[in-house]
Amino acid sequence: MRNKQGTRFLFLLCWCSYFCAYIGRLNYSAALTDMIRSEGFGKGEAGLIGTAFFFAYGAGQFVSGFLGDRFPAKRLVFIGLFSSGICNLLMSRSNEIGLMVGIWCVNGLVQALIWSPMLRLVTDYCEAQIRPKLCAALNSAIPAGTMAAYGITAAVLSLSGWRTMFLLGGVCLLLMSLVWYWGITRVEKTMQVQTVCREVQTKDSAAGTDTGLGGILLRSGLILLFAALFVQGALKDGVTTWIPVYIQETYGVSPILAVAGTMVIPLCNLFGVWLAASACRRAERNEIVVSAVFFAGCAAAMAVLWFSSGKSMAVSMAMLALATTAMMAVNTLMTAVLPSCFGPVGKASSMSGLLNSAVYSGGAVSAYGIGSLAGHFGWSKTILIWAFLAVSAVLICVPAAGKWGTYRKELVKIKQ
Repeated sequence: MRNKQGTRFLFLLCWCSYFCAYIGRLNYSAALTDMIRSEGFGKGEAGLIGTAFFFAYGAGQFVSGFLGDRFPAKRLVFIGLFSSGICNLLMSRSNEIGLMVGIWCVNGLVQALIWSPMLRLVTDYCEAQIRPKLCAALNSAIPAGTMAAYGITAAVLSLSGWRTMFLLGGVCLLLMSLVWYWGITRVEKTMQVQTVCREVQTKDSAAGTDTGLGGILLRSGLILLFAALFVQGALKDGVTTWIPVYIQETYGVSPILAVAGTMVIPLCNLFGVWLAASACRRAERNEIVVSAVFFAGCAAAMAVLWFSSGKSMAVSMAMLALATTAMMAVNTLMTAVLPSCFGPVGKASSMSGLLNSAVYSGGAVSAYGIGSLAGHFGWSKTILIWAFLAVSAVLICVPAAGKWGTYRKELVKIKQ
């Protein structure tokens, strides 16, 4: 897409769609404290709902990545937004834990149809030199959507119950699905589009590049990265899910105040997207090396949180903000910027789906695991486990960084 105005319109359309998608998934996390209080759910039971979502989303990402490289992204994203809206409306009428788990599991599956196909649109429609920046900037919809979900939920809980939040999320997603279909149809009709994949096949044949998925994973070193991404998902989504409950139980504040106070977390996370985008400005920067640095910063923040937990709410919130901001930077680098590098070999959506599936598998395990750990061992030992997980991710990134740096240079040559 050579027209700058068209590029901006496409970016805004994708950003708003992903923003609404996050409202329709994190309204559960934001309403969790009120659900536990008003419905009498245990932390483990309530955590099962989040676990169902993350497992389904992770499995769905694995499939949607491949679908995104083979089927029209416009229709996949529309189906994801519209179906998620229906799930939110059904959730607002549910009161049994088993039914909620089932509905939120379906929500995870359909929401998985949004990100990877959307990333393919950016890599196919936009010029090569701006793709990494656009993909990184798209990730700012995550903290913005998180902040909106928690902010709206805090306001809703002060006036009504948690069910209203799911009702609002459903209406928002249904409207956005219609806007998406109209907008992307306009892009297809009015903008000059150069599809990269056809050019890529010719270049790859001449260069003898291995475009098989197994070969790519082995040669690039990304096969080593799945465990680190599993940890990143646990430390980003799992921790974020339980922050309001941790604050309420540790410092004795009301559910509304706990949710409202958590809004500072996504506000800080926006800085993580900026940090990741800054790291992308230099073409030779190794995303995995930079991610290892952010994992180390997360480990340090968790260590301070462990020492200060129960003593200072301000310090605890600051450390949680620092740790999740570091994980937001890793998320941007690993699931947005790094997959966009595979545009020249026509695998951007597939790689995004694979990497995201590892991330959300970690989120799935931690959504239930954190609640169970906190219920049995307390928050202090749970936080210590978070710190050890971050250190393990640093160690995993070290051998993967070298292979990725070499393979990344090959991709740059193909692109040129």
